[in-house]
Amino acid sequence: MEPLDLNRTPYVADLQRGLLEEGYFLVKKIMLQMGKSGKPFLRLLLSDRTGYLPAVYFGPKGKLEELARTIPEGAIVKVKGVLEDFQEVLQLRLFDVQVSDKSEWELSRFVRRTPHDRRQLYKGIKRLLVKIENKELRILCFHFLKDKNFMKLFLEAPASRYAHHAYVGGLLEHTLNVMKLCDAYSRIYENTNKDLLLAGAFLHDIGKVDEFRYLFDVNTSVEGKLKGHTLLGYERLQKKLPFVSLPPKLKLKLEHILLSHQGKRIWGAVEEPRFVEAYLVHAADSTDSAQFIYSNAKARSIKSDEPWSEFISYLGREVYLG
Repeated sequence: MEPLDLNRTPYVADLQRGLLEEGYFLVKKIMLQMGKSGKPFLRLLLSDRTGYLPAVYFGPKGKLEELARTIPEGAIVKVKGVLEDFQEVLQLRLFDVQVSDKSEWELSRFVRRTPHDRRQLYKGIKRLLVKIENKELRILCFHFLKDKNFMKLFLEAPASRYAHHAYVGGLLEHTLNVMKLCDAYSRIYENTNKDLLLAGAFLHDIGKVDEFRYLFDVNTSVEGKLKGHTLLGYERLQKKLPFVSLPPKLKLKLEHILLSHQGKRIWGAVEEPRFVEAYLVHAADSTDSAQFIYSNAKARSIKSDEPWSEFISYLGREVYLG
């Protein structure tokens, strides 16, 4: 195989207006759509570890239908086209698009990873779990750490598909941040149950190891679409509970934290927080998710000289970048 010229195969973050002779990207989305003139075209969302690139392809209807049928989401494609502004967004107008062999590529080119050392993130979680004084609750949490199949998924999983920490190791990073916040809350609010806060923070998102499928791309699993990570996490918790002897009231509260951590039913919670520890786990989860989006708004902004970000649906607003 002829070696790739990396100067001709740039990352999304390095793209500039003009001709793109050769590029390799991951297909996040591909849709056959109809233009205002009644002519069909393909709309694609391409990506690599540095960002996203919208693309369009115009051509005969038969050709478009064939491409839509033969290029699945998650494929790596070789493209040629011209980069131009469309409605103030840099867009690739494709001249050619072909599926590339995934075996020729390193996963790291297309999939982002946490910028932190995952071994240190794991040690941070373990240090906080050791602080749990209730023996049965501590043993329950360590049952998860000792579960090799679970930990293999937990160490790799993203925390979301798009919104926050949407990369390999993202769930590990997010979980530690939520635990740190809850540890701080337990010192600020002395009436709270530190053990319940730390255990709830550790377990709140465990269902995400089952919600997502992640190799070259982050996609929602069938189970994730039908149940969501809240119920998937509750099910994982139920499988571990028989190994410990938690007092019924403590068990019920821990279950409630998992079921209510998203805060509101319209956000995916089965129930809304009904006691202070449940609310604080939700608050820590929301705080870490939102700060990530705020902090990354500038990096994700399409026009670096603009003082405002694009509208961010998760936050329900634009973010000031000045």
